[in-house]
Amino acid sequence: MSEKIDQKALWNISYGMYIVCSIYEGKKNGQIANTVFQVIAAPPRIAVSINKENLTHEYISRFIVD
Repeated sequence: MSEKIDQKALWNISYGMYIVCSIYEGKKNGQIANTVFQVIAAPPRIAVSINKENLTHEYISRFIVD
């Protein structure tokens, strides 16, 4: 990933529910994620829990593999 990340955005991550959306071959899908947190600061990384039984997981997995 060559894009610069505004690290100030990480300061706004708080506990709560997040909507995680994905798109694959023009089809959109989303799910509620209740676990999102910053893993490390340098390089900036976050972790998100995604249910493997949801279509969102399948779309994300296909994007990473393709």
